[in-house]
Amino acid sequence: LLLYNRADVLSYEKILEITKLSEEQLSNQIQSLLESKLILAIHSQEKAIKAGSSFSLNKEYSNKRTKFRVSAVFQKEATQQEVQKTYVSVERERKVYLEAAIVRIMKSRKVLRHNTLIQEVINQARERFMPNVSMIEKCIEQLIEKEYIERTPNSAEEYSYKV
Repeated sequence: LLLYNRADVLSYEKILEITKLSEEQLSNQIQSLLESKLILAIHSQEKAIKAGSSFSLNKEYSNKRTKFRVSAVFQKEATQQEVQKTYVSVERERKVYLEAAIVRIMKSRKVLRHNTLIQEVINQARERFMPNVSMIEKCIEQLIEKEYIERTPNSAEEYSYKV
């Protein structure tokens, strides 16, 4: 809106050049201002904002409130690929967190039964997320492979911390 201190009418290209925003960002911002009627499109009744469009400040605009919000045009929903990528990333971070929790618990307790270890890991992780038992068991198996913990010789249901 400050651009209209220097000119009454601005073209899409001029606004793009001055603000140095991407075309998508600029289109979203202009769309928000058009919907709130703060600026007006000149000689254009189309919904789509494109190169060649011109805009002017709506000098007739008034609002009873001293403060008001300009609603933002939301970006398109995340694509399936982005959702999958985020899900995989979260799962990886959760596994690392669970492995660290298991090592912390085993380091302090030295020897624990399977069910007790599962319960303590759930109690620690509950603050961040609710882990499922199968994920915890996979992490235990990975830590056994990495030789952080081992099954005790006298019971397969008991783990000991390897020093």
